[in-house]
Order: sequence, then structure tokens, then C-alpha cells
Amino acid sequence: MLLNRDRADAVMDKHGLDALLAVQRLNFYYLTDYFPNTFKVERFFANFAVLPRRRDMPAGMSMGLGENGRHANKGSWMPNVLAITGRISPTAANTGAAVPKQIEEDPAKRFIFGAEDKLTANEWRWAEAIRARASRMVATPADALKRLIEDAGLTKARIGTDDPRVIDWLHALGVPGVTGVDATNIFREIRMVKTPDEIALLRKAAAVNEAAVETAIAAVHEGATNEELERVFMTDMARQGGVGTYILFGFISGLRSGSIVRGEPVMVDALGTYGLYNGDLGRTIVLGEPDAETKKRMRAVHKGWDAACEMMKPGVTGSAIVRRVVEVVQREGFPAFNHCVAHTVGLEHTDHPMQMGPDGMGGKPDFTVEENMVLNFDMPHVEWGWGSMHIEDTMLITKTGFEPLTSLRTEMRVL
Repeated sequence: MLLNRDRADAVMDKHGLDALLAVQRLNFYYLTDYFPNTFKVERFFANFAVLPRRRDMPAGMSMGLGENGRHANKGSWMPNVLAITGRISPTAANTGAAVPKQIEEDPAKRFIFGAEDKLTANEWRWAEAIRARASRMVATPADALKRLIEDAGLTKARIGTDDPRVIDWLHALGVPGVTGVDATNIFREIRMVKTPDEIALLRKAAAVNEAAVETAIAAVHEGATNEELERVFMTDMARQGGVGTYILFGFISGLRSGSIVRGEPVMVDALGTYGLYNGDLGRTIVLGEPDAETKKRMRAVHKGWDAACEMMKPGVTGSAIVRRVVEVVQREGFPAFNHCVAHTVGLEHTDHPMQMGPDGMGGKPDFTVEENMVLNFDMPHVEWGWGSMHIEDTMLITKTGFEPLTSLRTEMRVL
């Protein structure tokens, strides 16, 4: 189970919420353990998930009727699963009817047109799953949203949602008693501390991402371009069952000279997912022998990294680690170094609350490290006219320190 239910209850109590309502795909997946296929084609507002604070009220989710077979394969812990039949084709004779009569009588007839003795074992299972949901069918996503709220006894509730527009929609649907709170950061606050199932996915994501990075580094040669190395990374991520997000060689804008050249330090920064959970890694490479200045700077960065590792334990703030690391790196003879960041990682690259709104968007986020957080410490340095370098690994925070989820091979790689 992805959801940290005890933490969700505590955070809802902290913010005075009666329920959470997820519309965005990552939060829907987090609450339900199910990722609808419709999200993959950017079709939203058919899938809603409701988590009441009261555990005796039914948590619920909605999905299209066509998802029922897939849901039967993958499952979800939620007890109240609504299927949206959709309106019938506008070319049909009974245009405008919400639920065709044959589907109302037997919802599996949406898919079964021939003799049932032709069905495979899988198709029988899918049909049975759909028929078992016959009493939980609605015509439209709007009907689903309203019924999920009503079934959970939330018609006069204070609801935290990651899309506050749905509160006005509920009012328009005849549920005027609900009030809403923007819960974008509330969801992140809950997700900061991981469950065992999440940790298993993050462990795998870290390993898959790092293996793909190593494959890409092994492909480096004089004249190699960003595009060439990115293809290697993306292909290896797919081979392992992951999905590559990006890999940077050099700056965000690309390599300084457009390709790998000898003697220049190059930052490698890579992000990829496994089971929608992120792996994130940073390394430094140089083709040929690095010069004395590069070696000096790398030694200083390593001193900062060691300082970060010493502090990585419950109770410290992310900002305290950052201040200490910058101080150490500059003291060790690298005064140009001025940026590093501690960030949680999970369903999002940065999986803790971020500043939003007119007071600052994404600026100066801070958090206190807790057990079972998964944390990256990120030390990139990019300098036009010189080059770039990076150290970044992933740690699972324990009671007294951390367990690395990546290899901690932070040395500069001389190729």
C-alpha cells in the first residue's frame, strides 16, 4: 500500500480536514494504488479518489467502465469503486440516454457481443468484475464525483483537494454544504514519510536509474553529443522496465562545446522513474586526465559531501545541511561553489511542500528530516568558461542516520 494512512490521518487532523479528494494523477495513484490508463493519454476529470478521515466511512474512487478489466488485474484497496459508463454514441437511435438499456441490465454487454463460451479465463474475470460493480455504475464523471462524496457522508465536510475547482463543481451538482482547502502541499506533507511499499519502489528506481547512468557513462567518447548519450540512457531505462525523464551531460543548455572534449569536467545529472517513483543521481566525469584546479575543486566538493552525510539524520533541517556544506566547500578552496540542495524524492522529484502563490513559487522550501524519508543531497556546480561537476545520491533516513539506496560512488570518473 502506497498510502501512509496513519500519517494522512494526522495531517488531516492538523489541517482540520474531514477528507482528501485527489484529482491529479500522482495523488490519485498514491491514495488508491491504481494508475488509470486514461492518465497516460492526459485525460483527466474522469478519475477521482476520496479518503475520509473517519475510517468507518468508505474510501472511494471512480474510473471509466473500460478500466474495470485492468483494475481486476491490478486491484486497489479502496472499497467503493465506481464505474463510469459514459453516454452512448450520439449517432445511436436513443441519443442522449445516459446508460443504454442493455448495459443497465448487464454491464458486461458493453464488451461481450458474441457467445460467452468463446471467452478466455481473463475475459471471464473481467466480465465478473464488471458485473460485480453493477450497483456502482454512474453515467458521467460528474455523477461519480457527487456520489463518492455522498457515499462517504461528506456532503457538509471540509475537504482538502489538489484541484479546488471541484468544490465549485460539487456546489453546482447540488452539494452546497462542502467547503474546500487547496491541499497540493498537504498531499506532499503526507507523502514525505514513505511506507514500506514506497521504499521498495524507490529502492528499485534508484538502482534502475543508476544502472542506466552507468551505461550512458560507458558510452562516452570524444565527440559524443548530449543527444547520443541521452538515447543510450533512455534505452537502458526502458530495457529495465523504467522510464527515463532526462539525463544532462554538462549544463541544462548542453555541453559547452556541443560534444565531449578531453580534459573538461562534465556534470552528469539523471532522473528516471520505476513504478512512477523517481530515481535521481549526480556524477562527475572527465575524459582524459583532469588538471590541478579540477582536482582541487573535486576534493573540496567531497569534503562538503562528507559533511552532508554526517548531518543526514532525523531532526536536522534541510537548510541547516545546505548552510554547512557551502561553508565547508568554500573553506576548502572552492569559493565559487554557491549552490546545493537537500530534497525529498518520491512520486515527485521534490516530494515535500513547496512555496506557492504570490509569496513565492518554489522558493526556499525547508523541512525537518524524519525517519523513513527518502532524501537526495544535490551538489551541482556549473560555470561557463570552465565546466561543471556534480555529486548526488539517494538515502533512506533511518532512526540514527541513513541507508544509501544508490552506490555512493561519488569519485570523479576519469575516462
